Amino acid sequence: MSNQIEDKMLSLYPIDYPFETLVNRINARPAKLKLDPDFQRKYKWDNDGWVRSSKFIESCLMRIPLPSCYFAEDDDGNHMVIDGLQRLTTINRFFNDEFALEGLTKFKELEGLKFSEIGQFQTELETTTIRCIVLRKDNPKSLIREIFSRLNQGAVELSDQEIRHAIYPGSLDMLLAELASAPAISRFGMAENNENEKDGLEPEEQVLRFFAFSDDKNLEKFTSNLKGFLDDYMEANSELDDEKISEHRERFNKALSICEGVFGEDAFVNPTVAKKRKGLVHYDLVMTTVGELSEDIANQKATAIREAYATLCESEEFKRTLAGGLQDKSRIVRRRNKWSELLKAVVDA
Repeated sequence: MSNQIEDKMLSLYPIDYPFETLVNRINARPAKLKLDPDFQRKYKWDNDGWVRSSKFIESCLMRIPLPSCYFAEDDDGNHMVIDGLQRLTTINRFFNDEFALEGLTKFKELEGLKFSEIGQFQTELETTTIRCIVLRKDNPKSLIREIFSRLNQGAVELSDQEIRHAIYPGSLDMLLAELASAPAISRFGMAENNENEKDGLEPEEQVLRFFAFSDDKNLEKFTSNLKGFLDDYMEANSELDDEKISEHRERFNKALSICEGVFGEDAFVNPTVAKKRKGLVHYDLVMTTVGELSEDIANQKATAIREAYATLCESEEFKRTLAGGLQDKSRIVRRRNKWSELLKAVVDA
């Protein structure tokens, strides 16, 4: 019973850091306090100039109590920000003279000034402290994931893959970023004239989906939901050796190439509808089946495979799996079983 309770309770310690120390830790090389670059793009306080950032600095000068920041300790004893990114980024940018104060109401004499220009108030800010709660590295990763999710439910919520990226840095994470840069993945489902970039590491999660589904064809480790399934795969495989990384890279690239070769422009779409759009249901299904055929078989049977997939998409059984929870385990299994039957008939013919 005690172990069950401990698995639900955090091992942590509080520490009051002066702003000067926080800035030094952020700018150390390597960084001792990590404002992850993938999270930096989620900095929102400069959307309408620097008024909000300036108001925060003014609040600090007024000695208004600040909410706590939360850090996760890594294996090297360094810290990564879980909650408090906006505040810490603002402090760091102001200390680095990246913006001048604007829109002040109490310290109007500082309007238009940068940190290097505020004189005696520099020391006031440098010695201002903020309570930081550090989650020790001996916490279960699943518990850290839970804290990430609970603390990032505001206006700048992190995606599931951003949380995985933060908690499981390593060779697999780097491979996901590499493979996600392929145009077929980075622009998956986007119109050709759409110049926006995807947010939240969706392409990396898409690559991860392939490996997780490919390595567990029977979904034996899919115990609750897709998020947990991907979390567990990332945790178990975060530090693959060079040989495994090469194998994963080759396997993914081969699957993508074969699918595009067989289906052409209809890769990862429902070929039976007028308005075709790439979807993850089709990607998950085809990449781990057609994508894992031998190139010879895929080339020889390409026409029959396309016809069989159209038959699948037209079937009422398949359509029923698209209603409600697309990623429920039962629906995924039903789709896979139906498609496996049709594909096997083609390959064995």
